[in-house]
Amino acid sequence: MADRGEQMSGVPLGFALGAATRKLAKFYARALADGPVTPAQLALLRQLWTEDGQQLRLLSQRAQLDATSATWLVDQLEAGGFLERRRTDADRRIVRVWLTDAGRRLRTTLEPEIARWEEAIAETFAAHHPAEEIATFRAVLATIIAAFPEGDDLWAARSALWDTRLDALKAFVEADTEGATDGDNATDERPDD
Repeated sequence: MADRGEQMSGVPLGFALGAATRKLAKFYARALADGPVTPAQLALLRQLWTEDGQQLRLLSQRAQLDATSATWLVDQLEAGGFLERRRTDADRRIVRVWLTDAGRRLRTTLEPEIARWEEAIAETFAAHHPAEEIATFRAVLATIIAAFPEGDDLWAARSALWDTRLDALKAFVEADTEGATDGDNATDERPDD
């Protein structure tokens, strides 16, 4: 049987990551199937369990969600009684999201389960990869999350990068050409023999 690396060698990296993401999403969906929240809602709640009372805008960024999705999830969780939105007194435009008592109790219920799920994932990785490879994989994932822009912004960022590189190359070539031209106009000043 061919090893997993050979099976994936012709698959574009983005598609492989997408397939892995879908498989893990199914894992979490099954684990939460009988529970009160979905995997996406859980991702948002976990951010509030870390720091309650976050601004909605920052909460969406930290949960790796676009603003529309975050607002929709907050609507659902608010309807479920797990959190509430409050405007700050100082600046009424700023909306903060706070856990309710039910949202805090949900943490007590779900955190042991989340730890069990994470342990199952870690054990599966460890059965196939040494710790160093897993650490490298985590670093690659962190880079994807931190460095890759959202959606179409990836193409805009790549285009801007190439424009910058082309401008630098053009400046280099023009400077080199000017230097060569200046050298051609210089006169040889040799002492008379």
